[in-house]
This record gives sequence, structure tokens and C-alpha cells, in this order.
Amino acid sequence: MLAAWQGEGALERQMPLPGGGMGPRIVDLHLLEAVLHGWDLATATGQDRTGDSDAVQAAFAGWYGKFPDEVRPATGMFGPSKPAAGNAPTADRLAAYFGRTV
Repeated sequence: MLAAWQGEGALERQMPLPGGGMGPRIVDLHLLEAVLHGWDLATATGQDRTGDSDAVQAAFAGWYGKFPDEVRPATGMFGPSKPAAGNAPTADRLAAYFGRTV
């Protein structure tokens, strides 16, 4: 996997969307997946779910507010957003934005 990420242009490749067109950079999607699934695992096992602050902040900055509910059904990737308190930890706010109950 490391070799795949080190290949020329790997960090700029975009993901084709199921409905057509190009979506986010694949590296951004992988970061989001790691942050969200890390949050899922921490929540399920009763551990601290705040995550690595740099990774969470990067995922939040890259995704929060940029993937509206109305486009999600076409991608099949995420459910509708759910509420989270404005003062909730960033990882919780991101998780709620992508359909997790916080």
C-alpha cells in the first residue's frame, strides 16, 4: 500500500463518482475513512474517540459542510447528517455530519 501512495501523482488522483463525474481526491477519502472508522471503533469499544488531532482537523477541514445530504444518495457512501452540539469535539461533529449518532 505504501508503494501505491508513493507513486507519481498518487496524492492527486480523484475518485470517479457512481453517478458520473469526479469526486474527491482518493487520499482525502482514505483519510476520512480512517478518521470515521477509528471513531466508530473507539465508540463501540468505549475508548476515547477524539482521534489524532492533526488527522481529525485535516478531515474536518476537507469535508465538513462540503458533502450536502442531497448528493449523498447518488454516491451510496454516507447517510444523512445528524445533529451534534456546536461545542462537541471535532471528531464527534464530523461523525455526526456523516450520519453517526453522537
